[in-house]
Amino acid sequence: MGRAYALVLAILVSLPWNGAARAQTAPTLAVTGGTLIDGTGRAPIDNAVIVIENGRFAAVGRAGDVTVPQGAQIVDATGKTILPGFLDGHCHWEDFFGELYLHLGITTCATIEIYQDGPWTLAQRDGTNAGKIRGPRIWTSGRAIGGARTETDAPDSREFRGNIVVTTPEAARAAIDRKKALGYDLIKLNEFLPMDLVKAAVDEAHRLGLAVTTHSWDAIGSANAGVDGIEHIWSVGYSSILDVAKRRQLAEDRLAGKIDAEVAGAQYQTENFDAVISAMVAHHVAWTPTIAKWLRPLSPSIARFRAKEHEILGDPNADFPPVLRAVTDNAYDKLLKRYTPEQLEATRLGYRKANEFIRRFVAAGGTLKEGSDPPRGMAGMLEHEALVMDVEAGVPPLTAIQAATLNVAKTFHKDKDYGSVEPGKVADLSIVEGDPLKDIWMTQNVKMLIMDGKIVDIGFHKYKNPIPAFYSYQPLPREISISPLIATQGTEVTLTVRGRGVLPTHVVMLNGKAMPTRYVKRGELEATVPADAIAEAGTYIVTVKSEGELLPESYPEHLVVEFKK
Repeated sequence: MGRAYALVLAILVSLPWNGAARAQTAPTLAVTGGTLIDGTGRAPIDNAVIVIENGRFAAVGRAGDVTVPQGAQIVDATGKTILPGFLDGHCHWEDFFGELYLHLGITTCATIEIYQDGPWTLAQRDGTNAGKIRGPRIWTSGRAIGGARTETDAPDSREFRGNIVVTTPEAARAAIDRKKALGYDLIKLNEFLPMDLVKAAVDEAHRLGLAVTTHSWDAIGSANAGVDGIEHIWSVGYSSILDVAKRRQLAEDRLAGKIDAEVAGAQYQTENFDAVISAMVAHHVAWTPTIAKWLRPLSPSIARFRAKEHEILGDPNADFPPVLRAVTDNAYDKLLKRYTPEQLEATRLGYRKANEFIRRFVAAGGTLKEGSDPPRGMAGMLEHEALVMDVEAGVPPLTAIQAATLNVAKTFHKDKDYGSVEPGKVADLSIVEGDPLKDIWMTQNVKMLIMDGKIVDIGFHKYKNPIPAFYSYQPLPREISISPLIATQGTEVTLTVRGRGVLPTHVVMLNGKAMPTRYVKRGELEATVPADAIAEAGTYIVTVKSEGELLPESYPEHLVVEFKK
């Protein structure tokens, strides 16, 4: 280890971590000796020199072409690869994500279609910006804007999240105006918004300098309406089904839980992919596949994914809520343990079709954007896994790196300041061991992080967010039903609990105590209530909560326990 690098590590270890992601304050920093992949798509620069002043890149080039200012703090990156700080282009921010993102080299979280209330996320954003909350910077949309539901719309958890419903162009523009006035960074639309209202919302957002990304059942219509981004494989997959009634039915069945997104992918019509892709490319619409959240168990890299996930979840200093392990494991258990052979084969077919769309989209000049979409896995890690899966689909590694850096910044109209290592831009760097151009998985092998021109501690310290969340990490059923409704004291009973939105990560509670719970199917749990838990006659409260979370829980049901005869 070189003396300069050892010095930097010593400084890093001494940094205060509690509540300050941006703790180190050297005015001038020079990163030297590594291979720079700058995020622009240009060829790497060997033996690079990057000069950082006042939190921005002052000079970037090869050693000998760039002068290191006298007195600059030196970071010796010899033998390592220097990348832009990664941007999570589809984040759902949670209060325990901060250290996880930093550990994985991610300096920006674009949080869209969030579960939580907008004001809480604004406070999180302002707290990270001020160095009071440990984590990446946050760009937030607040609640999504959507249309009114109709009788044909399937029930969906977005109802619980409280979309902002607009039904006229005037209301759409007013909702955008209010977002701007409240200080949100970007706009998220959902698939229930009619295209005339999408157009009104997009035009108003662009007038105010805000980017718009969306869910969609009609990617061609969304592209023609001028959106900046489209989210998820299913948005473009549904759009490939030309029979509108068939497309709508599949989408409704997925939202209603009648068919999983994994299985639905088998119905995408590859012969119509080019029409969807052409519209998106013509209108410069970025696209985020987010296939890692559902399909990573089918990746050839599954062993590497699992090893890294277990490494992070097993870190004694990480102290994540148990639900994070539950949702991470569930993706594998669902496909590899619970799926029937027919379901798994349909999922494999959908995976092949997803890879084909990714490959054809990029080959046609489409703007690939990547992100975690973490409710079904580990924030940050899902983005690195997505890059691996993109490359497995045929995307060049250099393009994959852009998908998690410059393309995210461009989509959200932030590329003047973020996304690449160029003079004048905000100085965010992820320094990794290994060469991502030879092995894209090396993007997660982070050894040092620089954010706003300052070295950031990437270790885990059981950090607790000073403004904790007040909601469940995973959506909860609002109302539940139970069967049976009556039991006999001192007698074991098997309780069936049903509720819209029940997930494998949920646990049945009896008077506030977790009962052994088994996930039966979507919307249904089975709990074993032991004899000693109902040893006394009385009225017992039954609720559903997410594993390992303190609050909140579903509305209660009541189990009546009668006297033993």
